[in-house]
Amino acid sequence: MQHVKAIFLDMDGTILRENNRSSDYTAEIIAQLRKTGYKVFLATGRAKEEISLLVPKTMIFDGIISSNGTIGHVGEEVLFQHGLAEASVRSIVKKAQQEGIYYEIFPFNQSRFSCKADQSWMLELIAGDKPQSVGASEWLSRHEAVEGKLTWYDAIPAGLKYSKIYMFHPDLDKIAAFRQMIKEQMETLRIEVSQSTPNNVETMAYQVNKGTGIEEMCRHFNIDIADTLVIGDSDNDRSMFKVGGVTVAMRNANDSIKALTAYETRVDNNHDGAARFLAEALLKHQL
Repeated sequence: MQHVKAIFLDMDGTILRENNRSSDYTAEIIAQLRKTGYKVFLATGRAKEEISLLVPKTMIFDGIISSNGTIGHVGEEVLFQHGLAEASVRSIVKKAQQEGIYYEIFPFNQSRFSCKADQSWMLELIAGDKPQSVGASEWLSRHEAVEGKLTWYDAIPAGLKYSKIYMFHPDLDKIAAFRQMIKEQMETLRIEVSQSTPNNVETMAYQVNKGTGIEEMCRHFNIDIADTLVIGDSDNDRSMFKVGGVTVAMRNANDSIKALTAYETRVDNNHDGAARFLAEALLKHQL
């Protein structure tokens, strides 16, 4: 792995533990890597505005790709931004409302929102104890959203630019059917469709994903894409594995994701698997 110059890290299920927080150990390893000369980037489905709430203050990146590749930052500078068309947003939200699918709309540079008319049934959908069908991290994320991150609007405002729409349902069959319906309209709606767990579906601008974000970030830093190392765990990381030079799946990833990568971490995200892999492979040169 001597050729590796840049590292791209997923968040949920990768550098975040089940409690949706990253550790001081991971922050320390990232700092050591950067001091050694590696560029370290985030490539996450989360909105940039919430990242600082989930990682230690000492965790610093050379760049951040957020909202599944729709926006890239270097410091506070916006390197690239690809928005969903407003007409697509309205159409997708209408479909979610009709099917009873929980949704969050993410404008660029503003808080995520949903419509007030849907507030009661959406809150009821995530009330009570966590269903067995839903992962602990995602259930926690929904509660953190409605308790402090989600705003309720009277209607979808005109003229905003949107990074993505996140949709969720605890019933796996219901969300799978909805995801398939949306996928069948990708060309018509000019959208990209992704998922980070079996319980969700996300829509972004057409042909925009984490992989395209990595390509854009590498062009900016004049890094050969073959000199990258990417680590992820879920379906929305597939595009990263298509472009990454060295590909690593988390121990907690499912077998279909592990089949896409050359390496697997020794331990899972709850035990800092990504950071421990990087320490062994790039700092200690033991792999």
